[in-house]
Amino acid sequence: MRGSYVLHVLSFQEIKDAKGAVTQAEQSLKELKPFATEKGVVFIGKKLTNKRTEESQDTYVQAKALQAKAYFRLGSAQLILGEYDEAVKSLECSIGSTKEANLKVDTGLMRKLNQAKRFRNDKIERQRKKFKLLFSSSIQDDNRE
Repeated sequence: MRGSYVLHVLSFQEIKDAKGAVTQAEQSLKELKPFATEKGVVFIGKKLTNKRTEESQDTYVQAKALQAKAYFRLGSAQLILGEYDEAVKSLECSIGSTKEANLKVDTGLMRKLNQAKRFRNDKIERQRKKFKLLFSSSIQDDNRE
């Protein structure tokens, strides 16, 4: 197993807090969508199909910065919950939003992304070994018959 990390058993409260963080981050992303979709445009209306043009570029940049923060929080909560694929995607979206806001990507964000990738790869490796062991024992049982 690569890296050194301690398996932490989550308490009910930690899981509840992480699930709440996921919900809050998803709500933030939904609310930011009209402002962070296209530069100089704000989407309006119930289905966000109408455009209000001539919007300040600052609005877009600020929305992208907030979007990056929301994706980081979402990815961090998903990491706590063991949703490693989703965490990697969210953290990569955070990097993209950060760059679109013309901000420097934080080393903490990169560390978190690398941690999520490492945990995801470790999980895949454990599953691979588990299935290999499972199928190799069933093949041996078939050969004995």
